Amino acid sequence: MIESDKIEVVDFSGEKFSKFSIPCSVVLILVFLLTVSNLILTVLFPGSLISTLLSLGIIAIFVLYFYFVATKSLGKMRLFSISTKEIGFSIPNIPIFQILWVEFDKIEIKLKSFHFEPYSRYYFHFFQDQIEKTFDISLWDFPKKKIDHILVLIKNYAGKFGKKFTAVKEKEISGIYQVENLEI
Repeated sequence: MIESDKIEVVDFSGEKFSKFSIPCSVVLILVFLLTVSNLILTVLFPGSLISTLLSLGIIAIFVLYFYFVATKSLGKMRLFSISTKEIGFSIPNIPIFQILWVEFDKIEIKLKSFHFEPYSRYYFHFFQDQIEKTFDISLWDFPKKKIDHILVLIKNYAGKFGKKFTAVKEKEISGIYQVENLEI
């Protein structure tokens, strides 16, 4: 079901890409040379197994190239969606999180900053009376630019629906926790 007011933030990051790569032109030139040599061998030695083995070699090069280089670790889709009905997060290896706007009165976002950049975590707390639903993401899940966009969207929608919105940043400095407002 497609909603006209639905906004989605999609990202394919977070996966390690293969460091080994060969330009496609090198593979095509290699296959072209093998094909030409296959034609020459077929003309010179008709009925020989050499041309058949060379044909299988050409196919094997394509299969191995696409298996080990072109399709290795392409990344997995991460999705944040927000509409007038709900907020949703879909991150690989984590159950899908969805919450309706009527299910909470207050949103509290905490950024817990650790000493390492990727280990900063964003905790989303959704409160209604004594019930709390939480979800957290890190910079491994979405890049900083996308998380900032997500925070702006949530803040704008919360204001639109009259939900209480707070965002703070927690940081540990020499064993003391410092809490300050998060700039959104």
